Amino acid sequence: MRIGIDVQSTLGQKTGIGLYTASLLHALRRVAPHHEYIELAWGRSQELRTDQRLYWQQWVLPRQASRTRVDVLHVPGFDAPFVKPCPVVLTVHDLIGCIFPHNLPPVSRFYWNYWLPRSVRWADVVIADSHHTKNDLLRLIDIPADRIHVVYLGVDSAFQPLQDSPALEAVRLKYNLPPEFILYVGTIEPRKGLDTLLVAYAMLADEIPHSLVIAGKRGWYTRSLFQLVENHRLGQRVHFTGYIADHDLPQLYNLAALFVYPSRYEGFGLPPLEAMACGVPVVCSDASSLPEVVGDAAWLVPPDAPDMLATAIRQVLENHQLQAVMRSRGLERAGCFTWEETARKFAEIYEGLG
Repeated sequence: MRIGIDVQSTLGQKTGIGLYTASLLHALRRVAPHHEYIELAWGRSQELRTDQRLYWQQWVLPRQASRTRVDVLHVPGFDAPFVKPCPVVLTVHDLIGCIFPHNLPPVSRFYWNYWLPRSVRWADVVIADSHHTKNDLLRLIDIPADRIHVVYLGVDSAFQPLQDSPALEAVRLKYNLPPEFILYVGTIEPRKGLDTLLVAYAMLADEIPHSLVIAGKRGWYTRSLFQLVENHRLGQRVHFTGYIADHDLPQLYNLAALFVYPSRYEGFGLPPLEAMACGVPVVCSDASSLPEVVGDAAWLVPPDAPDMLATAIRQVLENHQLQAVMRSRGLERAGCFTWEETARKFAEIYEGLG
């Protein structure tokens, strides 16, 4: 089969969808090499605005798919074309914009609340990253349950415990990281719960030697977070690294004493698993899909509960026996999620449409 895959999200600074697409394509070529994978992209290196993405996925992409004569088209990010040159597989990672529209600018609210529900229905098969996302699809969008398949993400083999090495120190120097730190990785935006993390950290800052490192590119409405840092006088203790290159992420996780993920909503939530795969204890919220993903390997706290988050952070940092148990459970849990298994399930789905 000739399988067309929209790889536009892999260009420029990759975030969640771009990493998902690149990892899936790499695994597909390993586990199902008898298929031909056609990479389809507009060719621009920068992140597309909402209007540009609509033009790409509704006009340019289907024409590229038709011209290259693919048997199946996989769109790994949200928007299925209305005019389909072949059967279409669409991955819906989450419905964040439908659930938290107040966190988005007006054009994005239109996209999520008007356009997206319609475009999802045009797909022949819809992939949800978790059962939680599938339930959101059934609840918020009128789509038959038998058209939705749950396929978990995988953890790349690069994420593993690393011994002290020049590579670790190189990453520490590159991003000017402190000697001991608590880590968050992800886009900086309101629904990630970073306001809760900053308040919790302010409760602990005078009691622990660890700094707080917040790694990731800025999203929408971040000014209030930086104001929160200023209000709590945490400027010397909180480090914003900006975007982290893919090849530096395993070293970054390995340098952390604890990984904290206080998100209010995730369609899957890959960073906690990546941290676990590196042998780092994880504290995260018990919201949306996160309990489904991390199982009993993380310390779960309710979102928007800074006092409970502070307690969890303190107890993990102070209890070395607990850290050892969490590392062991985390490594075992992360090992359950591989891109090879993800790719096998996708190959079966493609073949069912061919």
